[in-house]
Amino acid sequence: MPKIKSAGVRYRIIDGCLTNTMHPYPTLEYLQEKIEQQLDTTISISMLNKDLAAMKQLYNAPIVYDKARGGYAYSDPDFSIAEFPLTVEEREALDISTALLQQIRGTKIFQQFENAINKVIEGYRISKIAGIEQRQFLQVEEPVRPQNNPYLEQLLQSIIHQQPLAITYQGYGREAKLHQFSAHLLKEYRNCWYVVGYSDRGKNLLVFALDRIKDIAASDAKYIKVEGFNPADFFKYSFGITQIHDAEAERVVLRFTAYQAPFILNQPLHHSQQVLKQTDEFVELAYHVYLTTELVMTILSYGKQVKVVSPQKLANTIQATAQEMAALYA
Repeated sequence: MPKIKSAGVRYRIIDGCLTNTMHPYPTLEYLQEKIEQQLDTTISISMLNKDLAAMKQLYNAPIVYDKARGGYAYSDPDFSIAEFPLTVEEREALDISTALLQQIRGTKIFQQFENAINKVIEGYRISKIAGIEQRQFLQVEEPVRPQNNPYLEQLLQSIIHQQPLAITYQGYGREAKLHQFSAHLLKEYRNCWYVVGYSDRGKNLLVFALDRIKDIAASDAKYIKVEGFNPADFFKYSFGITQIHDAEAERVVLRFTAYQAPFILNQPLHHSQQVLKQTDEFVELAYHVYLTTELVMTILSYGKQVKVVSPQKLANTIQATAQEMAALYA
């Protein structure tokens, strides 16, 4: 007999029995019979008891046993899991989302998001069902410390409401400058937050690191919405956080050794990665990216396990940098 793919199907059948006024107070044996008839499979009484317990946890189902009548019922006659708008699979997805959300908690607005999700899945959290914490089975990179991004909430609100801000920004090794700034996008990269927006001073979209922002204040300037700005495409050719205006992405071909090949194939360096050639000795991969410092640093991090095939100017940069490194140890 076919295996039941989802416990949610059994819950719906049990719910139908418990809400059937023509056959009130069904027994475990009656529920067992109905499930086996409708699903053409077998189910044990033990599993059925587990299903009843799970329904109480998942839906807060008010299932009670009436000794006098020898069967089960809802203590609230108007209750039905059919009224709950989400499937079991959807609630599981929300559980995962909530677990991920906890990894970036630390600001009021994210706490508000978590509260909203909790209201939707009240009583259905993984920790309540399994008795474990999310961190025991789901880990992502540690969240940015709240004190390192004090402006995150304010910037997010400015994007949502399209309100300009007066931002005093100081790049590394530069003087602090005031920008009338229209924020468009927030991006996290390697445990640091960045904001993309239009600057009146730069007359273009700029990328600011939040930890280099010295001050943010409300602005009376007009919010400038850049036409054609597409958040999904803005960093399309970027290797890291660098975005180069009016630059053309280039085709980069890297040859990795057979030792390194499985790791690169399993975890691509960039979404544009394509396999050109693979042998017992190496794998050649192509990328469509900007030639940036982040790209050079990444290539250097693989040492002798990688060689730049093209373009030649990138190969020259890697070679020159490697020679300078070697000179430090001469």
